[in-house]
Amino acid sequence: MFDITLIQRIPQLPWQAKEVIRELDNRPHLLVRITIKGGYFVHRAAEPFIRIVNRGKVVESWFADISEDNSALSGYFPTDVPTGGIIEYGYGSQVQGRLEMKFTNKSVDRLDTKKLPKEIIKVSQKFLREKRS
Repeated sequence: MFDITLIQRIPQLPWQAKEVIRELDNRPHLLVRITIKGGYFVHRAAEPFIRIVNRGKVVESWFADISEDNSALSGYFPTDVPTGGIIEYGYGSQVQGRLEMKFTNKSVDRLDTKKLPKEIIKVSQKFLREKRS
């Protein structure tokens, strides 16, 4: 007989989404940062990623980084992130995990853009398309 108590349960990792200002190319950029905590994220040769998946449509972070103590993974997205979906994370093209709590646009803790300096670049999906071309 199989003993179900031997199955290890993988804990659900908490995450948060908020608008942040990040210095890129010596200029301030407004982005949405999704941070996953509670795991152990190793530094690898393959680039880490966070992505939002909704009905087959995938929006991957522009870039991602791992905290120095390996306890958090942060992915940076345009401010016009999709309205909702499931958060996945991993390295290269390999998904390492999927979070049960669904992401929604309302999950993002937004900054008051009226109080931000005018020189800040608001990163949008259009901005990223133009930057890649």
